[in-house]
Amino acid sequence: MTMIAINDSTTIGDAFFCAAKRHSANRLLAVPANPSRSYDPGGREITYAQAADTVRGLMAQYSAAGYGLGHRVGLFLESRPEHMLHKLALNALGVCCVPINPDYRPRELAYVVDHAKVDLIVTLTSRQDAVQAALALTRHQPPVALLEDIAHQPLPAAATPAQLGEPTGDTPASILYTSGTTGQPKGCVLSHTYELAAGHWYAHQGGLGTVREGQERLYNPLPLFHVNASILSFYCMLLSGGCQVQTDRFQPSRGGLRWWRAAPPSCTTWALSCPCC
Repeated sequence: MTMIAINDSTTIGDAFFCAAKRHSANRLLAVPANPSRSYDPGGREITYAQAADTVRGLMAQYSAAGYGLGHRVGLFLESRPEHMLHKLALNALGVCCVPINPDYRPRELAYVVDHAKVDLIVTLTSRQDAVQAALALTRHQPPVALLEDIAHQPLPAAATPAQLGEPTGDTPASILYTSGTTGQPKGCVLSHTYELAAGHWYAHQGGLGTVREGQERLYNPLPLFHVNASILSFYCMLLSGGCQVQTDRFQPSRGGLRWWRAAPPSCTTWALSCPCC
C-alpha cells in the first residue's frame, strides 16, 4: 500500500497538506445523518481540499491573534469535525492541543486548565457555562473563544508571544488527559512524530484490517478526546487518503442497531475501532 511517507522530522502540518494535495477530491471527515443531533442533522462530508481551505483560514486567524509555537489551546468541541480541523490548524502552527472531556466536572476541568496552563479555550456556546464554572475555580485564567463566533470576530490575543522557530517532529501536538476516576486527570504529552507514527502503525496491521489507499471509510464511535479516535484512526485515514466517519459518542441506551443505522449508506468499507485501544 502506498501512503504519505513520514519520518521522525515530519510534522502533522507537513503530512496533512501533502495528503490534501494527493487526495484532494477524497473525503477526509464524514458525519452520519442523525435528525435528533444538535449539529449536522442531515450529515456532512468534508473533502481533503475543503479541509485544507478551512485549515489555512484557521491558521491565519490563530496566527493573527499571536498563537504559535509553544502555545497550548484547549478544545471543548465534543466530537464535531471542527475539533479535528482546529487541531490540524493549531498543530501546523506549532500549537499544542488540549482536548477537553465533556464529562468533566468543574473541578476536573479546572485542574486541567491549571495543569496544562492553556493559553486559550475554544468552546461551543452550549458548553460556555461549564467552562465558566471551571474558571471560577482556577488560578490560571485563559481567555475563551466561542466556536460559533470565530468566523465573525477576531480571536482573543495571545497573552505571551509565540516561541521563535517552526514545529518539528518533537514538538508537542496534544496533551491527552485521563478521566480522573483514580485521582486527578493525568496528562500524556504526544509529539507530532508519535501521533503520525501511531496512525502509520494502525494502517499497516494487515489481515482483516488491511487499509487500501484512498478507499477506506473508518467508522469510529469513540470521542475525540480519546487517543483512538483523534490519533490512531484519524491519522491512519489521513496518511492513506481515507475518510474517518465520526459520529457522536456511543451511548448504550441508543441500542446497537440504531447505532449502526447511523452509518452513511455511501460507506462501502468499514473498520470499527477497538474501544480497548
